[in-house]
Amino acid sequence: MLGISKEQLAGLPEVHFHGKVVMVDSAAKARDALAYLNKLTQIGFDTETRPSFRKDQHYKVSLVQLSTNEECFLFRLKQMGSLKGLAELFENPAIQKIGLSIKDDFHSLQRLPDFKEFKPEGFVELQTYVKRFRIADNSLQKIYGVVFNEKISKSQRLTNWEAASLTPSQQSYAALDAWACLKLYNHLEAGGFDPEGCPYTIDDETAAALQRSVGIHIEVNDDGTVTVAENPKTEKPPRQRRRRQAANAEEEAANAEPAKKKRVRKPRAAKPAEAKKATEKKAAPKKTASKKAATKKADAAPTDAPKKTAKPRTRKTAAPKPADGKRKDSAE
Repeated sequence: MLGISKEQLAGLPEVHFHGKVVMVDSAAKARDALAYLNKLTQIGFDTETRPSFRKDQHYKVSLVQLSTNEECFLFRLKQMGSLKGLAELFENPAIQKIGLSIKDDFHSLQRLPDFKEFKPEGFVELQTYVKRFRIADNSLQKIYGVVFNEKISKSQRLTNWEAASLTPSQQSYAALDAWACLKLYNHLEAGGFDPEGCPYTIDDETAAALQRSVGIHIEVNDDGTVTVAENPKTEKPPRQRRRRQAANAEEEAANAEPAKKKRVRKPRAAKPAEAKKATEKKAAPKKTASKKAATKKADAAPTDAPKKTAKPRTRKTAAPKPADGKRKDSAE
């Protein structure tokens, strides 16, 4: 199987769109562009949506690209009014629309009011188509690298596609994707690619993983041709009903060994003396806050017994001295 690595892709020269870019950003321009495209038999197809960087934030399709070999029309959906004309173009089986991963595009378009009930016709899915040429890769960038040895730049993929005006780089990038789908299909259909001479190969395990990612299966026939078929859906066993599940649980519980019962200790019987003490304690009236305060006040009150009064302390004075300065004897 054929496939190209990121390292090999990075070394390839970059391809550019050299055709004319027509901006369709009004109802009048949309009518003129659709009138022209409805006369064609084949166009390239792609869409762009403003990227979201939060899980709870989602945007609707911002841009639809429809390309011929020489020019690409960029339909700015929020600025062109009604989209019924565009939906009718996608339902026209006489016009072949070439795209890649178109199921994702259909899912995004069906979120728009004018596309809720549309039934796409005439589309070619490149992811499935290129498997006939043993190309296992699924991205447009890698498929283009395997076939043409050139690289499509993805530098503008995560830019704001709902900006007031698109930059020249955004316009070239958007036009290139739709134009590349058309160029790839016509080149492969015309026999311009030789799988045997392609230098890019991958192992069978990687190729099988890439096939499963898009839900297809490739078989190489004895004559060298390839048959591409959708992977069969494996049916899951039916879920048991809740009643059946409950019955199974009861049956398993009945067949299981009975669990050992835990030994529960009985409370120890109180002795007669302890029981009597506990009863008296329970029967004794509890002191309220007011009673406690009264008791405390009574304990602090003075008793009736009179207290001994302390005798006044007298200060002794010395006897006066005689005038002559001599002390008289007590015998005199």
